[in-house]
Amino acid sequence: MTSPDLTRLFSPRSIAVLGASASSDKLGGQVFARLAASFRGELIAINPGESDIAGRRSMSSVEALPQPVDLLIALAPGERLVEAIERCPAGLVGFLLAIPSGFGEVAHDGPDLQQRLAAAARRAGLRVVGPNCVGLLNASIGLNASIIPLMPPGGSAGLGVATQSGGFGMALAMYAADSGMAVSCFCDVGNTVDISLADCLAHLAGDPATGVIGLYVESVRDLPSFTRALSAATAAKPVVVCPLARTPSGQAASLAHVGIPADGARLSNDLPAGAIVVHSGLDLLHAARALLWQGRPLRGRRLAIVTGTGGIGTEIADLAEEQGMVVPRFSARLTAAISRHLPAYAASANPVDLTPVWRDYPRLYPLVMAEIAASGEADLIAVSITDVPTTWPDLAESLARSVPALGLPVAVYWASRDADVANMAPLHAARIPTYRATRELALALGAIARHGTAGGGDAA
Repeated sequence: MTSPDLTRLFSPRSIAVLGASASSDKLGGQVFARLAASFRGELIAINPGESDIAGRRSMSSVEALPQPVDLLIALAPGERLVEAIERCPAGLVGFLLAIPSGFGEVAHDGPDLQQRLAAAARRAGLRVVGPNCVGLLNASIGLNASIIPLMPPGGSAGLGVATQSGGFGMALAMYAADSGMAVSCFCDVGNTVDISLADCLAHLAGDPATGVIGLYVESVRDLPSFTRALSAATAAKPVVVCPLARTPSGQAASLAHVGIPADGARLSNDLPAGAIVVHSGLDLLHAARALLWQGRPLRGRRLAIVTGTGGIGTEIADLAEEQGMVVPRFSARLTAAISRHLPAYAASANPVDLTPVWRDYPRLYPLVMAEIAASGEADLIAVSITDVPTTWPDLAESLARSVPALGLPVAVYWASRDADVANMAPLHAARIPTYRATRELALALGAIARHGTAGGGDAA
């Protein structure tokens, strides 16, 4: 089946909110107020008990809408929502964003209520996202059609996410705001009564504002359609997939959440080779940020490690090989070039151990990394900064100035006290992904390596 055109869903010209409220204490008031402050199209409130909301006239019902709308955001609970759609004239609404829960994911009347909603939507000729979802975001145009209070930063090439988890949407918004990572779109399909993850995938694959796609997946109703859409998407841009419900306990939890049988282990086996698979939501965000900021085509997966402590260098080397990279032995020529910049007791092999000459790090790190980049003996660089050097901002500032000229992907492990995390801000400002765990660093660089060499680069 051909995926529906979701342009008017993610970029609506007109929106109506069923369950809008003038009270800031109510969810309908909070959602409508955010839309009224930012949405530039036609915005209409629907609430039979209020005539004026946020300076806009309120309609008594969906069928009383004065004109067709691209998107109807529903905040009214189950039975009221279904009755409203059953009365909706055909052609009046393009898409329904059904936020309330209490449908297929619950026992007793929930599944029947969901079937009634689906049948009413078909009769009215509208497409449904949800129910049981937090909504959607289009940060590239400032649209917050969700119950997520924080709008993440937008940008020309951001992360686009499709999921069945509202909580992951909340986490995405906070992570992006804290790290400065751009987000293009987010959509929670909830119980997937109609619009599917595959439909969202097709949209994100063609969205010019989306540079990397993230999928946080619990269950898939139509696996063949999903895998076809995923194969097409991976041919267009990086796709990071986190399949959940990989264990019996996770499968039981997912069934209670979205009401669809799930098997994340089977899904993992059916994913196309181009998908980058991770096993937690945080890993998805870490990998996506690295791909957005430092992803590029690579000749191979050779990793150079530059550290100030040998033990951490060894740890990163182990983790890197487990992520599919190689840590090659440098040539005698490169080793000699690096040695010229270091004390005699430093290690010039790979990993390069600068030793604790901390105050000279702002000069030494860029010099060593420049030698590595010029040699052609590495495809990526991992940098480890630990302890004392994290207490001053000048090392991060020096790296932020020098890394863009290297022409190689770089990521940083930042081992500091919480009080010194702010000192790594120049790295994020320069789009150098920085992590506080070596495993996160290796995972992020591994994602860059896998995608960068997917077109046929050598592994060594």
